[in-house]
Amino acid sequence: MSKLFSLFFIAYAARVLGPKDFGLYAFIGTLMVFFSSFGNFGLFPMAVREISRDRSRVEVLFNNILSLRVGIMLLLYPVLILVINILGYSKDVKYLISIAGVAAIFSAFSGSFSILYIAFERFKVSSFVSILISFLSTIFNIIALYLGYGLNGIIFISCFGSLLGAVISGSWVRKKFLKYKFSFNLSIVKDLLVKTTPFAVITFLQHATNNINILLLSKLPGPFMKETAMGYYNSSSSVCQNALMIPESFRLAALPRMSSNIENQTMVRDVIAKSTKVLFTLIIVPLTLATTFFPKEIITFIFGMEYLPSAPALTILGWAYAFHIFNIPVTLTLSASREIKRYVPWALLMFGINLILVIPLIFYYSFVGAAIAFLATKIIETLLRNYLLQRIWGIRRLEIQGSLRKILILATGIFFTLLLTCQYYKNTIGLLFLTLILYALFVYSLKEFRQKITSSVNSLRSNPDRRNWMIFF
Repeated sequence: MSKLFSLFFIAYAARVLGPKDFGLYAFIGTLMVFFSSFGNFGLFPMAVREISRDRSRVEVLFNNILSLRVGIMLLLYPVLILVINILGYSKDVKYLISIAGVAAIFSAFSGSFSILYIAFERFKVSSFVSILISFLSTIFNIIALYLGYGLNGIIFISCFGSLLGAVISGSWVRKKFLKYKFSFNLSIVKDLLVKTTPFAVITFLQHATNNINILLLSKLPGPFMKETAMGYYNSSSSVCQNALMIPESFRLAALPRMSSNIENQTMVRDVIAKSTKVLFTLIIVPLTLATTFFPKEIITFIFGMEYLPSAPALTILGWAYAFHIFNIPVTLTLSASREIKRYVPWALLMFGINLILVIPLIFYYSFVGAAIAFLATKIIETLLRNYLLQRIWGIRRLEIQGSLRKILILATGIFFTLLLTCQYYKNTIGLLFLTLILYALFVYSLKEFRQKITSSVNSLRSNPDRRNWMIFF
């Protein structure tokens, strides 16, 4: 729901702001991702892992984690202001970034409470809060744009919303869950920093690999104006990022369970194999089909004709995010493992590869070049993560791919059928119906999903009031 609210707002904001201001909005958001990544210092996944393994120490651990997260953000805020002044952005942009930085500090405080809910596998409360905040933010942001406050209105509302969210979530947790307090035990903090350093490095490098392209588009010359190029890239990226709503939710839900049962290699293999199969069927296949055969229609429908030049980037990024989603089950097991530090050199390598590729490609192809670099990086990352899976867990790549063979063959058949149809049949509506029919047959042809569908239909017939009938995870 949060992702859908966000997509609705982004579609509206893109039309109101136009490619230039929408590009600035993307740039500020990306800079806040880096700021938050530095400030969080990898504490979130490490804290979930440690509290899941030993819940008896939750109060001591959480109090120090909360103090550490907020303290780091406060220390880094002057660094953020210094960096944006050194990079020479305009006065208006620097002012908006400084306000967004304050909002990020409040968000770091309120976001820390999600650690408790996820570690204790109480997802309903955090989900409800997330949906409520996203809904209210969307409504007020749209009102601000409608009244003509533009980018300034969005940033100020974000800051006020973050402050309100911090007050509400802090009061709620203290009353209903844990009477937390700010505390700083040197020995505990030192131990936390030692444990979280690999997470911090990897998280930052992953965020850098996934988001640095927009920052580079803001500084490097290319065939398009810098702000416009960021707007085109962000529109395509925003569409693809909405495909992450189920995979990322799965990752958060599975992390505490994996962390507390990490010695059970049978379970690890089972989680990787089954989740990869489900994600491939329900997310990766429709994502690649939609972005390959209907990029212009998607861009026009969501953002308007003004963003049509971004359609080629949407196709490229669609495939890039498909590889990213394919990697999520493997990334999950690496996050839960105590051997995560072994992934640091490879994360650094991925960042370096993306940087080497994206700089010349932006010069020649602007935002399309940035998308190409991102896709190439994700392909290489897939190969390396499968290698790590074998080195750390002893799980060979073929053991995982064996269960995907039938799915891959059927998906390839659908892809080439549509590719041939496109050559001789130019009706978009007809092609869309054909795609939907082929995909429906594809899902139904798989035994596990066919059994789920049949069981759900029979259950619905026998009990018409039952609504939870499509649970695949």
